[in-house]
Amino acid sequence: MERFMEFLSKSVNCFTAVLNLKEMLENAGFVCLPAYEPWRVESGGKYYMTYGDSAIFAFVLPEDLQAVRDPMFRMISAHTDYPCFRIKPCPEMRTNGYRKLNAEVYGGPIFSTWLDRPLSLAGRVTLTGEDPFRLRVEYVDLKKPVLVIPNLAIHMNRGVNAGVELNPQVDMLPVGGLVSGLEQENEDLVLAALCEAVGCKADEILDFDLFTYVTEKPELVGFKEEFLSSPRLDDLVMAHTAVSALTESSPVSGINVFLGFDHEEIGSRTSTGAGSQTVMFAMEKMAMALGLERSAFLDKISRSFLISADVAHAIHPAHPERHDPVLKTQLGGGPAIKMAAKQSYVTQSSDYSVYEAVCKKAGVPVQKFTNKSDAAGGSTLGPVVVANMPCRVMDMGVPILSMHSSREMMAVADYDYTKRSFITYYSL
Repeated sequence: MERFMEFLSKSVNCFTAVLNLKEMLENAGFVCLPAYEPWRVESGGKYYMTYGDSAIFAFVLPEDLQAVRDPMFRMISAHTDYPCFRIKPCPEMRTNGYRKLNAEVYGGPIFSTWLDRPLSLAGRVTLTGEDPFRLRVEYVDLKKPVLVIPNLAIHMNRGVNAGVELNPQVDMLPVGGLVSGLEQENEDLVLAALCEAVGCKADEILDFDLFTYVTEKPELVGFKEEFLSSPRLDDLVMAHTAVSALTESSPVSGINVFLGFDHEEIGSRTSTGAGSQTVMFAMEKMAMALGLERSAFLDKISRSFLISADVAHAIHPAHPERHDPVLKTQLGGGPAIKMAAKQSYVTQSSDYSVYEAVCKKAGVPVQKFTNKSDAAGGSTLGPVVVANMPCRVMDMGVPILSMHSSREMMAVADYDYTKRSFITYYSL
């Protein structure tokens, strides 16, 4: 749990999440393969590829690949992004003595949970270079509180506890300083911070991708420390358990694969998202490296299996009426299979029963989650991936509370249950 908490602290956005997953893989002996060159692989090899800085794909081959008859792909997918606020270009706004940053909503955060918290910025900076198609890119994390989104005092908003609608363009712009009138205050706050972090001049910066994050660290909570309260559990708990299982298991009758996508929180239809052809690009490069013709590859994909891993809703202690009256997913009750008749979660009993059997073999409790019949609910990676890669698939996840809050909560036991189930799945 300590390693996972450290991973959460360091993985403050999609870019740093991929960097830290990459570090986990390299520490376990995985070799980086170039996205735009032919691959060479061998039996027992462990490999990974990054794409667009925010997606990562990894796979492990059996020790004696030739001895394995018709090996299928055993895949787990997760996503690297989370709901937050993205800083707009030319962001600084000076009004009423304050220096604020213009920002827009990324995904579906619970706005109120971002108020009055110390915030920082992290992301990617693109710098000038000789070749416009190969510009220098630097990752940046300011690693200190530089922003806050202040609440309006109750004395000026007496109805606040009855519920207030927050306007993202009015109420959710973070404050980063005061207007003092001094000459040096003409300096752009964001550019100055980026120049210091990267070690460059302002005119070298072409543009940036910057996202807010809360600086508070993950904490074990409860009299018996049964809970983990942390930012970004959705979906880093699934990414970390999957990659940990990939590095700690050895394939026997299949090829173990991890698929880490970006942009799930905004629909997945980007070059690094699950709704693109990038997943087939990565899988086909693997197939060509294995010497498979396209027809053989398609045959193998159609028989392969994907666990789409994205967090699930645990029953809320104060609002059980918001949940299905029968399937009440509990914290600490093990991973949850997610089901929906409208296929927002892929729901075929012949496929989700595979994961049930895996959990039984691993000695792990497993639960089932459905939305109330009068509630729309959310969606996840499974239906998006299978629209581009025709394989068997099921959706599951660790149950959490406060999904899309700036801090979410899960049971410590569910991390271990889920990781054990993934290790068993990869070891069959």
